[in-house]
Amino acid sequence: MSDVTTFSTPVHNLKKTRVSLNDSMSSSPMINIPPSPFLKKLGWGTGISVYLYERSPKGDGSGRSPWAVKKLYKKSVVSAEVMSERLEFEAGILKKVHHPNIVGFRGYSKDKKGSPYLIMENGEKNLYDLIEARIEENKGHFPAKHIHKVAVSILSALKYLHTEQKLLHGDIKSANVLVIGDFDSVKLCDFGVSLKLKDDLSGLKDPDDRYIGTPAWSCMEAIESHPITDKADIYAFGLVLWEMITLLVPHTLDYESSEDEESFDEDAESFDEDASQCLFGTRPPLPDCNFGPEYQPLLELITTCTDENPDLRPSASLGLEALQSIDTI
Repeated sequence: MSDVTTFSTPVHNLKKTRVSLNDSMSSSPMINIPPSPFLKKLGWGTGISVYLYERSPKGDGSGRSPWAVKKLYKKSVVSAEVMSERLEFEAGILKKVHHPNIVGFRGYSKDKKGSPYLIMENGEKNLYDLIEARIEENKGHFPAKHIHKVAVSILSALKYLHTEQKLLHGDIKSANVLVIGDFDSVKLCDFGVSLKLKDDLSGLKDPDDRYIGTPAWSCMEAIESHPITDKADIYAFGLVLWEMITLLVPHTLDYESSEDEESFDEDAESFDEDASQCLFGTRPPLPDCNFGPEYQPLLELITTCTDENPDLRPSASLGLEALQSIDTI
């Protein structure tokens, strides 16, 4: 899945949790996947690449759906050992979770050199790439019905993860949201840095675990090393909806100047990266333009989900309940 930053991050304590999450991984059947040069590359992330594997027809000649194969990227800023642990950790999670808005697990194995790969259902496109395409086509913000569909889908997945699995996704962003068809289905992916939550969701189950995430989508409590709860996912979720409104990466561009291509220079000395990073964890401004009434509940949801105070953010359950009370857009 396309990533928007390349950075080196610490890793949470995978070894303590791997036994409970991956105790059945050894039972996964061996699946022979062709070498990377024979596969179509779908995207990439920190330390990994994702490829499309077109499967051969069944014995009766009928077609079979393609798979997405996640493999280690050789030239990664994160060590191969760390990325292997994350991939095995993610495989263990996906094998245990079952939800229509979470990417489906298909298998986990290792190649002849011992390098692991994770096989999942193919999500076709990710939201970040759709945002990029929308920019190139000068289409402006997404229709309210599409934002609503993404919001309901992600909150449904988060409600399941938080309340039933006691699991924090830990890296919600547009690149980790898969879209099938014309928003016919929306699914969360990339669980490599997920964290176990306490039963009451008041913090992380293991006090030694650390939130990793992606800086631009990280909440204030993560930036300031305060206790992490389920509300960390809610903040990042709010920014995903913000991305669909602004077509920007949070905190990295001034949306007013970015609308004028001639006024923005990627290499301009005026761009202050340090000042941009100081905004991480805050609520970025919404565009000053007139939105139709169908956008109002979505704008309100973005505002409440991106509050710096986690206590003022809604739970996934409450946010979903509010959205489902709205007539279909």
